Amino acid sequence: MTDASILVVTENKAEENTLKVILTKLGYEEPITAHGGGNAWALLKTSKVDCVIASYDMEEMSGLALLKILRREESVGDLPFFLTHDAFTKIKVMKAGEAGVSGLFVIPYEEKGMQTKLTMAIERTKDPVIEETEQSIDQGLELIEKKEYAKALDVFEKLVNKKENPEYYFNIGYIKTAQNLHTEAIEAFSKATQLDRLYVKAYEAMARAYKAMGDLERAEEYMQTAAEIYMDTDKLGSAEGLLNELLESGSNSLNVFNTLGVLHRKKGNMEQALRQYKKALKVHPDEPYIYYNIGRLYLDIKDTTKAKTYFQAALDKDHGFDEAKQVLKAIDLGLI
Repeated sequence: MTDASILVVTENKAEENTLKVILTKLGYEEPITAHGGGNAWALLKTSKVDCVIASYDMEEMSGLALLKILRREESVGDLPFFLTHDAFTKIKVMKAGEAGVSGLFVIPYEEKGMQTKLTMAIERTKDPVIEETEQSIDQGLELIEKKEYAKALDVFEKLVNKKENPEYYFNIGYIKTAQNLHTEAIEAFSKATQLDRLYVKAYEAMARAYKAMGDLERAEEYMQTAAEIYMDTDKLGSAEGLLNELLESGSNSLNVFNTLGVLHRKKGNMEQALRQYKKALKVHPDEPYIYYNIGRLYLDIKDTTKAKTYFQAALDKDHGFDEAKQVLKAIDLGLI
C-alpha cells in the first residue's frame, strides 16, 4: 500500500466509486474526492495531494479547465494530472496535450496501464531530455550568481537553440494525434509543456544577464520572449510583471506596449489595453498590426463601427493584410 494521495474529480458517483475500487486494488490509499472542478480547485488550495484524476467533461468546471488553472499556478504547476473519458477524440487529445496533461485514462479502464502511468507520474520519473534541460538551466543560473555572464549566456544559447525544443515536441504531438497514436502524442505534448516552463526561465535569465552586461537591446528581446511564453501559457501576472519591468527600465518599445495591450485584452481590461495600444501607435504610427489589434479590441466590446475603422486603417497601412481583409468582409456579411 502506497501513501500517495490521489484526488478523484468527477460529477458521476458511479465513476467515482469505480475509480476508488481500482485505485485501492492497485495499492493506493482511499482517494480524496471532489464533486466538480470548482470544488477540486478549492480543495487543492488548502490540501496537499500527489496526483489528480479528473473527468474531461463536467458541467460546473471541466477537468480540462481545472488542468489549465493548475498549470498556471507555481505551487501546483507540476502536479501529475490525468484526464478520463470514454472516447477521446483528436481534438480532445490535442487540447489536453497543449494544456500539459500527464496522461489519459480511457473508460473502461485498463488497470495495468493505469498502474504504470500513475507510478511513473507520482514517483516523478524524469525524461532524459527534461533532466538535461534542468541541469543546463541550473548551470546557467549558478554562473549568473557568480557574475560570469558570458559563460552563462553560452550555456543558455546552446540550450534554446537545440533542435529538441518545445516546438519540436509540440509538432510531434500533433503528428501522433493525427495518426491516432494518442499515448505517444501525450508523451510528446508533456515534454513540450514541461520544456516551455523551463525555457521561460532560461529566456528570463538571459535577459537579466544581458541587462547586467549593459546590452539593454538584447535584454529587452529575451524579456519580451519570456513574457510571450508566459502569455501563451496563461500566466498573465508573470507576463505583466516582466513587461512592466521593461517599462520601468526605460524601454519605449513598440513590442512592449503592443504586448501589454494584448495582455490586458486577454484579462478583459479593455481601457488599459487601449491605452497601451495607443502608446504603441505613438512609437510606430505606421504599424498595421497595432491598428488590427485595436480593431479586435473593439470587436470584443461589440463596437463594430470603430472596429471597422481600425481594420480599414490596418489595411491602408498594408494593402496585403489578409487578416484585416477577412474580418472586414465578415463584418460586412453580418457574420460578426
